[in-house]
Amino acid sequence: MANKTSKPLGAESDFIKGDFDNMVMLGHPMIDSLMQVVIALGAEVWSGQKRVRIIEQLLATEGRVTPEMIEQYVPGEAEETQWAAERKAMVDRVYRVMSQNTSAAAPFTSSPPHVTRDGL
Repeated sequence: MANKTSKPLGAESDFIKGDFDNMVMLGHPMIDSLMQVVIALGAEVWSGQKRVRIIEQLLATEGRVTPEMIEQYVPGEAEETQWAAERKAMVDRVYRVMSQNTSAAAPFTSSPPHVTRDGL
């Protein structure tokens, strides 16, 4: 609905474009791009898993599945709670590595390799 007053209200206020497209958050634009890819792939994986769960539920309860049935499926509260827990577990499993402390990490080539002849 359009605002008929001269003063913008709430969500109708003017959008201020930021320079986010040119911002580097992780030290290099390619790393930022890779992070976007990883997050997008995670979202795709979860949406696929959720769709499989819907298909399994429809097969169990209806004995058949159509694309329309999948799109119109509304999960119950118990399913929503279970899916939220499963989604959190997937996110924790997949993205846990991003929260690891890397303060002691060093480039692979920063020290000579440790090679022994034991057992040869």
